[in-house]
Amino acid sequence: MTGLNLRDGQSLAIKVEPENLDVAVAVAEQAYRRGARYVELWPESSRMGRARLDHSREEFLEFVPGYRRERNAEFVRDKWALLSIKSPVDLSIMDGADADRSGYVARGVRTADAELKRALSNDETQWTVMAVPSAAWAAAVLDMPVSDEALLAMWKAMEPILRLTEEDPAEYWAHHGDALKERSAALDALDIRTLRFRADGTDLEVPLHDRAQWLGGGAQTRDGIPFLPNIPTEEVFTAPYAPGVSGTVVVTRPVRVYGTRVAGAWFRFQEGTVVEFGADEGQDTLEAFLNIDEGSRRMGEIALVDGSSPIARSGLVFQNILLDENATCHFALGSAYPTCLEGGDSMNDEELAALGANISHQHVDFMIGSDGMNIDATTGSGETVAIMRDGRIVL
Repeated sequence: MTGLNLRDGQSLAIKVEPENLDVAVAVAEQAYRRGARYVELWPESSRMGRARLDHSREEFLEFVPGYRRERNAEFVRDKWALLSIKSPVDLSIMDGADADRSGYVARGVRTADAELKRALSNDETQWTVMAVPSAAWAAAVLDMPVSDEALLAMWKAMEPILRLTEEDPAEYWAHHGDALKERSAALDALDIRTLRFRADGTDLEVPLHDRAQWLGGGAQTRDGIPFLPNIPTEEVFTAPYAPGVSGTVVVTRPVRVYGTRVAGAWFRFQEGTVVEFGADEGQDTLEAFLNIDEGSRRMGEIALVDGSSPIARSGLVFQNILLDENATCHFALGSAYPTCLEGGDSMNDEELAALGANISHQHVDFMIGSDGMNIDATTGSGETVAIMRDGRIVL
């Protein structure tokens, strides 16, 4: 098993920027050869999004046509597979966008996609997020002119990250997924009740419910179909007991929020809620994000990533969450994954919230790891166990 693991007779939706249509067509060809019933393109145009933000009347910004909900309902009912191809064509497209207007658009889309989001979070069907270099993205990451040379250099940088240097990359990812599952099982066996993160500027306590479970590597649908949600993937993650999160944390890598770069961010949590925050860049957008709903100020995910990963070793900041979140430890503000709680995939929002899982229309990851990150766990028996030292997992 590797990647999406599309089944014979299954339909496939592909999310992609229209400028990267050639990649989607190549995937579609392979999908049909594999026996796909139908392949549909779900275009996500950042240029169209910017046009709407700048020129739409404000009263229309939260509008989403009804057919999108109908499309999502059919996707969930018929158990389509979803492939999201992350290949930005212009990282700066949302720079300078009005933060409040971005929030209105995001709220409308996330409300319309709530059923789809819940199905994917519960692994009701297969889904995979992957990255493919584009010339413009490569130029931005490598600080080079947009050119074939930049694109080639980006592919060279990503070869070890995607394990294309391995004799059989597909077989490697299968084994790597198993290794991450073993790390998750080792964390589960500790019966962790609290994680404490300490680094320069960071002193953060993240409690876990006794029904929390660590996930990582491959996943499995309710029908028993294995798949790999992210390529590449280096993380193990779980759902915090959101009401108990406390302390201050510094964000160590820039992140795109509504497409706008947020850098130099920090948060202070009190009784589970962000009560203070700041950013050197993109603070208005960060504030708009935090004000979308109550859950946007609470933590929905905490993830551990060893600092020896090929993404971290590359020394590059990709400004693409798929890659950057797998470079270092991170947390997410917004919704928790129900599968991170024992039996959570069969619970409704009220039941999940009663166990401390965060509920929100949003989910955005913020990287907090560094070479100076130390993490200790307090177990159910009161023992303190070292989890990470100087950015390396020592468990």
